[in-house]
Amino acid sequence: MKRFTLVCFFLGFSVYVAHALILPTTISAESLSETIKVENISHEQLPFVRGIDVFGTEQVTAEHVRQQWGEQLIALAEAFHDGDSRTDVDLGALYEEVFMGIQAMGDFAYVNLSIITYFAAENYAYITVDFVDVEDVEDRMPFLPQPTGDFPDPDGLLQQWEDYSEIGFALAAGGELDNVEHEATVCPVLSCTFGFVHPELEPFLAVFAAGVSANQEHLIQILREDRDEWRRAHAAYLLTFTNDAADYVEWVTSSIRDSGSFVRNNVLRVLIDIAQDYPAIELPAELIVEALHYPDTTDRNKAAYLVVELAKQDRYRELLIEQAVPVLLEMLKLTQPNNHNPAYEILKTLSGKSYGRRDYTAWEQWAAGVQ
Repeated sequence: MKRFTLVCFFLGFSVYVAHALILPTTISAESLSETIKVENISHEQLPFVRGIDVFGTEQVTAEHVRQQWGEQLIALAEAFHDGDSRTDVDLGALYEEVFMGIQAMGDFAYVNLSIITYFAAENYAYITVDFVDVEDVEDRMPFLPQPTGDFPDPDGLLQQWEDYSEIGFALAAGGELDNVEHEATVCPVLSCTFGFVHPELEPFLAVFAAGVSANQEHLIQILREDRDEWRRAHAAYLLTFTNDAADYVEWVTSSIRDSGSFVRNNVLRVLIDIAQDYPAIELPAELIVEALHYPDTTDRNKAAYLVVELAKQDRYRELLIEQAVPVLLEMLKLTQPNNHNPAYEILKTLSGKSYGRRDYTAWEQWAAGVQ
């Protein structure tokens, strides 16, 4: 099944908005924050923020962050979700206070706050504070240098993609894409964000198909060499309109290490669909596993859903057990569903076991026996 996804970013920290129909996962009570006794609480009583995680450092723990900054992080997530209706909160000032305070808790090379909201019957969010320690930069941020090129927008395709995305996001946020059947037949290209079924989106399909066909080489150059991260990210999606999965993998492989998280995010997302729909195509498995260690929640979740597919094929098994299992055990301990859930699925597939998703001891003992 093709994955229809929508993302927005704000203030330099990451706020990701995901619709319940979009994510290839089911959120169960077991995967909610351990701080919530869900078996004794009705659905309506659950808090908006279901979990606050820390990833990538031993200098601080999630408990430390929750104790010192939990209230402010929850206020930040709620204020962003409420949008213009919240005139009582200065989002910029609140973010600055929280970010600077958390950054001061240790000696970090990188800090990012990821607030991921899931739209369902009752909307809810998870927060992850991502860290990279100074000594881990080389291993966890092996990114390419920032490109310096400056290229014209070929036939206005990049602006058209911006317009399409803006309309699609507004439709999805307003629930107008809820009834679209998100099957492969709805997506006529390698991967879709909002699809083209809705009448406001349908006209873009012919524009992109013709424009990409005429400007393929220009888009590849923009993907690899343009200095603007958003333009590179847009090119990654536009190139799906070539409908050549093998060529697409070749074009974007180096972009898995792009310096921009938006580019990495888009490339990995498309590769998930290619892995599902074209399993015979060889994927850059070592780079994908490397991305499990990247600094952002959205790096890890895209890489993890890719590894879910790789784990189904014996040719990748040895690599995954050797290089992926250690970080998967760390992701398993998170409350964030889009990191925890794929980690659990991968471990079950690789091991043939079905230990509980929070039975860390059993999973660690299995891992010790195969590594």
